[in-house]
Amino acid sequence: MFKEKLGLNKKDTKIIEKLQKNPFTSQHELGKELRLSQPSISARISKLRQKGVINQIVGMNLKKTCLPLAKMDISTTDTNSVLKDFESCPFFINGFVTSGRYNLCMFFIARDLKTLEGIMNYHLRCHPKVRELEMNIIIRIAKDFITPLDLRDEEDIQCDQNCIKGIRKYY
Repeated sequence: MFKEKLGLNKKDTKIIEKLQKNPFTSQHELGKELRLSQPSISARISKLRQKGVINQIVGMNLKKTCLPLAKMDISTTDTNSVLKDFESCPFFINGFVTSGRYNLCMFFIARDLKTLEGIMNYHLRCHPKVRELEMNIIIRIAKDFITPLDLRDEEDIQCDQNCIKGIRKYY
């Protein structure tokens, strides 16, 4: 099902499977296993990257960091506006437009629960386009979850939302 939708053949699928298991697998090694030349493997990987089917991301494994992770389900009148407001937030990991009671799901990570509470109370709850909000703290992550993290110290973060300091942006 996925293969047809993404336009992948068996060799492309095998390359993706191998790289997912070990991103450091060499093109030479892939070529030997698939009985293709290294230039052929390179061309296939380039094509898969151009199509956006594979990507490489450097980040931290949230399963191993032991930092508090929050999932915030939000009912909003304008999902794009809320997502845009958090583009540069150093604590924002990702957001998903969803269907159902809540039309936006956002993930945040911080050093402590107080910061996550500040994001919820001093930015999201008083955002003019947020109607309803439910925050859940992730207790355990089942699989590796790799994401880039902003590792600057709080003193170095210029957060225009002022969540850290507990200052309300919206009144």
